[in-house]
Amino acid sequence: MNSSAASPPAVSPHAAPSRTTVRARAALQVELDGGGTARITELRAAVPVLPRRTGGSGRVVVVHLVGGAGGPLAGDDLGLDIIVGAGAHLVVRSVAATVALPGHGAGPSTFALRAQVGPAAMLSFLPEPTVVARGARHRMTTEIILAADARLRYREEIILGRFGEPGGDLETSLRVDVDQAPGPAPTTDAGTAPAPGPRRRPLLHQELRLGPRVPGVAGPAVLAGARAVGSVLVAGPATGLEPVTAAVGDSVALMPLAGPGVLVCALADDALALRRRLDSLAGVLTGSLADPLPVGS
Repeated sequence: MNSSAASPPAVSPHAAPSRTTVRARAALQVELDGGGTARITELRAAVPVLPRRTGGSGRVVVVHLVGGAGGPLAGDDLGLDIIVGAGAHLVVRSVAATVALPGHGAGPSTFALRAQVGPAAMLSFLPEPTVVARGARHRMTTEIILAADARLRYREEIILGRFGEPGGDLETSLRVDVDQAPGPAPTTDAGTAPAPGPRRRPLLHQELRLGPRVPGVAGPAVLAGARAVGSVLVAGPATGLEPVTAAVGDSVALMPLAGPGVLVCALADDALALRRRLDSLAGVLTGSLADPLPVGS
């Protein structure tokens, strides 16, 4: 009997390495206990989105997002669901910037944030920048629903390209809605109340597209040569927000919203300059909120 070992299949030296795309959705929920102390009631990590509690006291919980792997790469689908219960304050930061990289996936990499902020609660979502590397395609979507008396502090910073390289393609979508305050149900002419419907109004719906495929993106009407773009949204009941009027400065714009709320947008040459420009106005606005960030957060 003759036997022979099977020859291994030939592999082209130019073949692209295989990689399974990553699909992961983490979850985080914070509630007040009977004594008024904020507790994490749900914390679900999903590599590479790893939330870790790092501080806070009283009604405040501080969580940092830790990256459990590189990327995201093309085709990766990542997300985070957040619920902030009545009266609690959740501060979410990240330990480092996110770097979106090119890959062999069929579509863009995506990151989706969905958050619900309950009555008298507050969400401070303040991650480090997202860097869109050359050749990458990345999509970020954010959907936040605020109770009528909830407060929000949301920061988004984008850096187009790593040092010495042009950036990739980016799409962002930010949607923030506010639940209407409870009130008497409307009645018909016959005096009967109709079926309840949605009592939600938009605070801010905004989309952004950047990258070499966007016509005129580097021109004076869009980036004007800047590599860093960012915004800070401050919203909620606070007396310091109502009198703010629209203003435009050197690569910085301030726009009041009917919320009340204020959106600060800025352009810069790098991440450090961008953060400074955003903080120069956003720090004044957040100082008007009744619940400042805890020390060390």
